[in-house]
Amino acid sequence: MPKPVILVIDDEPMWRNLLDRLLNSADYKVYTAATCADGIRMAGLYQPDCILLDFNLGDGTAVEVCSAIRSNKNIKKTPIIIFSSDPDAAISCYTQCKADKFIPKGLPLPELLTVIEGILRGAQCAASNE
Repeated sequence: MPKPVILVIDDEPMWRNLLDRLLNSADYKVYTAATCADGIRMAGLYQPDCILLDFNLGDGTAVEVCSAIRSNKNIKKTPIIIFSSDPDAAISCYTQCKADKFIPKGLPLPELLTVIEGILRGAQCAASNE
């Protein structure tokens, strides 16, 4: 069985590196992007099983990324988790982004893995019911 693919989109190198190491050690295939534009391009190219997305990026916000992903027929059902230190992003996460989950960056990383696993299980169940 192939490894699930996670795309991490975050403009902070420290977070990209940390999440890359964490997710690789949990047996995920990880791609990282530092900008909205690269994240959108890589989402279309790699068609990840889940996207972990910072809300505020150097060239825009998660709203633009989510809009592009949700309008692409090949990846529009990809689960998106907003992972942000901006507490105001929580409301926008659901209303504007149509993301699947909001997680504050202060959450312990093992809990982040638990959330990702749950999101992936839910996506697999939804896909098998179609």
